[in-house]
Amino acid sequence: MKKIVAAVLLAGLTVSVYARGRTEASVAEEDYVVKIGQGVTVGLCSAPFFIAIEKGYYEEEGLKWDLVQVDTGQTNLMLTTGQIDVTNNLLATLIQPLANGLDVRIPLGLHTGCQKVLVLPDSPIKTPADLRGKRIGTTGMATSGTVITQRYLAELGIGVSADNLEVEWLIYQSADLPLALERGQVDAIALGDPTAYIIESEGKGRVIINQATDDYLKEEYCCVIVAATGFIKNYPQVAAKFVRAIQKAAAYVQNNPDETARLMAEQRYVAGDPEVNAAILRTYDYRSSVSGAQIAIGRNTRDLQRIKLVGEDVDPDALTRNIFVALEGVPDSLFE
Repeated sequence: MKKIVAAVLLAGLTVSVYARGRTEASVAEEDYVVKIGQGVTVGLCSAPFFIAIEKGYYEEEGLKWDLVQVDTGQTNLMLTTGQIDVTNNLLATLIQPLANGLDVRIPLGLHTGCQKVLVLPDSPIKTPADLRGKRIGTTGMATSGTVITQRYLAELGIGVSADNLEVEWLIYQSADLPLALERGQVDAIALGDPTAYIIESEGKGRVIINQATDDYLKEEYCCVIVAATGFIKNYPQVAAKFVRAIQKAAAYVQNNPDETARLMAEQRYVAGDPEVNAAILRTYDYRSSVSGAQIAIGRNTRDLQRIKLVGEDVDPDALTRNIFVALEGVPDSLFE
């Protein structure tokens, strides 16, 4: 059932089925069509979603599905109003909305990696600790790259909160960040792949923080599956089918990065050179994990609370228990 549904049309069709993010179980589980949200601009983080299509993992699980295009800025709204049932997202961008009451569930950690901080190749900045007192370019204060950098610097004892700010953040459009670095308008830039990988591979930047390889971050799942709460509660078997399909697809990506990159280019799921995309995929760990999602939620929440992006009244353990869900029939991991 390979079909793309325009979100603008779907919005008007789901009002009677969803109310404030709660799904009425008005359709039998075997007949339910899961609405899979994907951004208009698709990145390599979404590789398992499309491998699941190309390798037939959705059908293998007996899943009925549609793809729904989403505007990244509207993802949370579309989840809570029932326009989509599931999607993937960067966990670092979710913690503050979750702490503020966003009602969604996270059943799977998808992969590690994907965010970096770079300086010029000849920069005197040699280690992350050298960023104290420096200017860091980013695309926004709530982006994953910024939050990851704040967490890392705080771990090093560098002030990143409003009452103890030892770095200066400068906001640019993503396309302008490399030029800002080259012109010396900033001392470092925080951004994700593939742009970060290309800057490094072309010799125009040197990576000093790498979420995929640095000890503090490398085992933490940065991208997770996010599901509408009503979907999880009323269609748990459908949700389990979806998560199992994604686990199979993520394992395929982990074991076959070159073939994954080729397929995604051939089917025009992503732009860019397949060889470059394959090289990027090899730097991530796609051994998806259920328990890994639980650990990452708690860890992110504690870190953000430490740097005062999450209120002191938030209980990280309680938030994790509320947001994380282990679905019946879903293995923790397909890897030992």
